Amino acid sequence: MMVTLTTDKVRYLVDEQGNRSDVLLNYDTWQEVLDALELLEDLTVARDYMARRKRASSPEAMGLIPLPKDLGKQNNDDAGMD
Repeated sequence: MMVTLTTDKVRYLVDEQGNRSDVLLNYDTWQEVLDALELLEDLTVARDYMARRKRASSPEAMGLIPLPKDLGKQNNDDAGMD
């Protein structure tokens, strides 16, 4: 995902020497930036997991605990389901 910001969505504050010192974004643009960063973080976590899984001899070697085989056969009353 790529976020493109046009100059009409971004405003800069400048210091006494005329150098840009701060950036002002409207809320919608800021939310787009946050969403892009969150997606990037999720992708990084997923790629790291896949790389570790390829190197591991088994899920247990990664410290993962397998789900019980009878997980779907639990009593529906306990789960609050009809």
